[in-house]
Amino acid sequence: MSQDSYSLMRGGLVHRLLHASGALHGSRRLSWWLAALLVAVTLLPLVGLASAQGMLLPRPHAMALLGDYATLARLLLALPLLVLAAPRADALLHSALRQLSQASLVHPRRQPRLQALLATIRRLRDSRWPELACIVLAFLPLFVQGGVVSLLSGVPDWRTEGGATTPAGHWYAWVGMPLFRLVMLLWLWRFLLWAMLLARLPSVGLTLHAEHPDRTGGLAFLGVAHERFSMLGAAGALVLSGACLNHMTYLDASLYSLRHLLAGYVIGVTLLLLAPLLLLSPILIRARRHALYRFSALGSRAAAAFDQRWRAASEDTAGSESLLDHNDASAFADFSAVYQGTASMSVVPFTRWTLLGMALPALAPLLPLALVAMSVDDLVAKLAGMLI
Repeated sequence: MSQDSYSLMRGGLVHRLLHASGALHGSRRLSWWLAALLVAVTLLPLVGLASAQGMLLPRPHAMALLGDYATLARLLLALPLLVLAAPRADALLHSALRQLSQASLVHPRRQPRLQALLATIRRLRDSRWPELACIVLAFLPLFVQGGVVSLLSGVPDWRTEGGATTPAGHWYAWVGMPLFRLVMLLWLWRFLLWAMLLARLPSVGLTLHAEHPDRTGGLAFLGVAHERFSMLGAAGALVLSGACLNHMTYLDASLYSLRHLLAGYVIGVTLLLLAPLLLLSPILIRARRHALYRFSALGSRAAAAFDQRWRAASEDTAGSESLLDHNDASAFADFSAVYQGTASMSVVPFTRWTLLGMALPALAPLLPLALVAMSVDDLVAKLAGMLI
């Protein structure tokens, strides 16, 4: 099969356009060039247009372009982050899909089911209609809202002047925001494809081993690959952090008043991104239950045989034979370790480290807000008071 057969990213309308332009053959660092191009197209014209109207540098009682932290976070940080993270995410997802086909998780007689499922996902990935829908959705708010951009109430903004939208505001509304929405929607479409794969994977008929060392029946690699979608949470957190910084700077909002919003975002986006993995829980529960039934019966026989050998050794008054001369004790200890491992098997294909790997990218961009809310000296003093 071709290199793209197990890829979620290398397909679709946008990929075909890049392939037709020759961009996919011209550079090994395409994502860096593409990120730089998107930043240049979305941000550099804004700088020129805002400078021409005198709204580039921060000024009192008005929000200039370089003082609009939400816009800067969206176009200068979140947009290139999503572009740069795509190749690394695709590499790990590619490895996970390949492992599904090559590992012993699927019986040879059921391989046609798995290949049919992967072929369905590839057909959806390569279809032009989902990405055409993403393009339409990226521009739809312009026609629904009439091109009006959202502003902070009562704060003069670089996007408007005299009640009319400025040239910089028009560029942001017609170029900057649609491009950001498009990249975000393309990521969401890939996330939906991955969720569809996980949802239909149990119907293939996986052969799970409850005693697998990864404590998830052999599916831990899916949780590791799933972590790559944490970039969606990180991009959203960057935009949220910029928006909160605008409210704290221009509307005198306190970090304390925003605490529920920030905590709700981190918890909500982490649970939302982890939700597709929960679709595998039913087969993991069945595998664990059946293994415990099987090992419980085997354990009863092993315990009875061990007890019988122990009694025989204890009643051997001549002392010619000891229990330690046999491998029964070692074998019983090994069986006990396998049973304990099976009993502690997780019924979700991720660990606490996977959970942490999804939550931290959503949390890290929000931490600088604490430095804005209080000085470094106050922050150090509070930390020292808590630790000492």
